[in-house]
Amino acid sequence: MISDAYSLAPTPAAAPALGRTLSFSVPIADQGEFGNLRPKWRQDIVATLGVLKQAHALRLRGGYAWCSGTLQLAHAHRHLKGMSAVRIRAKYKLYVESGGDWRSLIKGYKSPGGQPPAFVEFMRGLIEQSPRGVAAACAYLREELWPSGVSIPGYGTWVEWFTGTWPDQPVPTRFPRVYPSGWSPEQLARHQPSRAARAMMQQGIAEAHNYLPKLKRDTSALRPMEIIVIDDFELDHRSTFAGDPERNLPAQIAPVGGLLAKCVGTRKNLAWLLGPRVLRDVRQPDGSIKQVRCNIRTPDVQALLYAVFRDHGLPDYDVTILCETKSATILPALEQFLLIAFGGRVRVQRTSLIEHKTLANGFVEGGGTPWEKGWIESDFNWNWNQLALRLEGWKGSNQRLNGPANDAAKEIHVLRFIGADAAGKKLNLPPEVIEMLKLPFPSFATMEAAFAQVMAAGERRTRHRFNGFDKVTEYVWKNPKLPAPAGIDAHEPNPYRALALLTPEQQEELMVPRERNECALERWERLSAAHPRGALQAAVLALFLLTPNKAKWINHAVSFTLNKVGYSYVDDDGILAGVPERTDLFAYVDFSEPASAVVTHVDGRPLGIVRMLGDSPRGVDITDPEASAEARARRAKLVNLVQEMLRKRPLHQETDARTVADAAHNERVVTTYQAAVADLPTAEKIATARGDIAAKAKAEAAAKVKPDQLLSARARAAAASETSENETHPAESNQDASWV
Repeated sequence: MISDAYSLAPTPAAAPALGRTLSFSVPIADQGEFGNLRPKWRQDIVATLGVLKQAHALRLRGGYAWCSGTLQLAHAHRHLKGMSAVRIRAKYKLYVESGGDWRSLIKGYKSPGGQPPAFVEFMRGLIEQSPRGVAAACAYLREELWPSGVSIPGYGTWVEWFTGTWPDQPVPTRFPRVYPSGWSPEQLARHQPSRAARAMMQQGIAEAHNYLPKLKRDTSALRPMEIIVIDDFELDHRSTFAGDPERNLPAQIAPVGGLLAKCVGTRKNLAWLLGPRVLRDVRQPDGSIKQVRCNIRTPDVQALLYAVFRDHGLPDYDVTILCETKSATILPALEQFLLIAFGGRVRVQRTSLIEHKTLANGFVEGGGTPWEKGWIESDFNWNWNQLALRLEGWKGSNQRLNGPANDAAKEIHVLRFIGADAAGKKLNLPPEVIEMLKLPFPSFATMEAAFAQVMAAGERRTRHRFNGFDKVTEYVWKNPKLPAPAGIDAHEPNPYRALALLTPEQQEELMVPRERNECALERWERLSAAHPRGALQAAVLALFLLTPNKAKWINHAVSFTLNKVGYSYVDDDGILAGVPERTDLFAYVDFSEPASAVVTHVDGRPLGIVRMLGDSPRGVDITDPEASAEARARRAKLVNLVQEMLRKRPLHQETDARTVADAAHNERVVTTYQAAVADLPTAEKIATARGDIAAKAKAEAAAKVKPDQLLSARARAAAASETSENETHPAESNQDASWV
């Protein structure tokens, strides 16, 4: 039989009779569940069951005994919360109606195991697949899946469940909007999985690590540079790039990225590289042009390692470099070279990569594991907060999600000066003019200076929770208004050694001790004194860690071109004097500081170090008079060096000697002539000079004429004259002219 009703009226259950035997204790079968309650709940249930047992005896007596008896019970247990006469009667009624179930005495108690295990797993999976949260998954089950007749694990379809629940009632033709017990949105939400499971399913294993227990690693026993962590980063700011015509890079607004090497044991910033990630045009194999943004490359990591060991040396214990596997990585060839060239004391360890299949559907999650190098990742957050207060041009960690609302307007304003405006017009300002503009995005030089300040401030901060750092006790002058002895700062903390300037009585009465955390710089200096490091030669390090660039020795300079930028290094000291012109060489350059280069032969034989004129590929800064003077002095030294080299050659010495002799001869001739005409008047001097000139010209002409040539010329002229007399000229027939 089928009913058209949309809802069913449940039949109320009959209340148990008062004469039914009730047990005012916890059954043996429920001891496990009872033991899982809170200790306070267990104590309250035991006390309440004792009171209800006495109230049950009063209820059986009936009449006036029930009212007066509950009042006496309430007075006797007034020290317990919830034991007034009204509450005792209400609890007794609830306990009797539940059939003597102790669970009814706990407010809001949820009985475990109320749903089939298959349904619980299904509900958890549904919530894990819901990208919009728990409430959306519960509503989807109640409003879509269950009414549509989908079979739900543990229940089947709603028709099957209805038939099993009310076998004597007809099945409605439409869904009657009835749900199994425990299917309210609030009750369904109790079956949600852990936050880690939801994050892993929806966002990946990297996000799930935020909701899993953290692995704390004790770094207090580490020595300086025992573990070095390397990581790449991108700032939350953008900078104006003035352009580089030599590399065909236009002016633009570019994000700023870099590399950082940090000592794990001391949190000391060992070295860093910073640069704008500009867009450049790259020609594809099919001839098309694609814009590619500059990123971290292997030579950048090599330059970072070069700076670390050049500035800080190498300790006498093993050094472990922790790096990534993708961007900021160390190639296996360089890793093997470090292991061999440094006596096995420099080792490389890579963080793992995520390659995790969320489900068996062929889709794989990829990415890094930042939690394995939390020492450097946590510092990035502090550094970016400090930069946000110092610089304009903040774009947010995600420019689309949390960037400033006026970011697009700022970009349009800046592009009017460094790019094209809305109408496509360009000002074509040169880079030096763009650097003079005041724009809402800082220049890269400004950002680089601010970044250096933040890195230095981070090493001096004492408000931190770094693991293993010692406490430092400082002493403050108790009353700054009182004059302090010499050597005591009345307004700033004083170190422990300053107490030696005071008597014991003054130390106790006038100085107040204050304890603070040790900063990274203090820990670095303290541990470095106990664990000294050996210095390494920069030239040798360059050969080990930097990439060789094929250069040519030409025009007294070592020159090469990289990424459309010319690099030319001058030999100030003549170390390449014996190298033939146009010889191929290798130049090892740290492009973060390209002022100098280590030069070797192509077979590896070292030559020495050479420097740029002006210490920059762009040349000498014309606004810096000291740099200009130094460059001119270096070039003058080079000119003198070339002149000295020419003077020392034997062939040039003979030519110089002949030139000196000719000059002396000419001087004697002039002196003799001047002595001969010294007593003559001016007119005679002029006539004599003219006569001398004419005689000299006649003598030169006579010297040029040879007799045999003169006779031959006369014979040819005579023969030509005879031939002309025997011929009739057109001029004679016309009588227009006569020939002489």
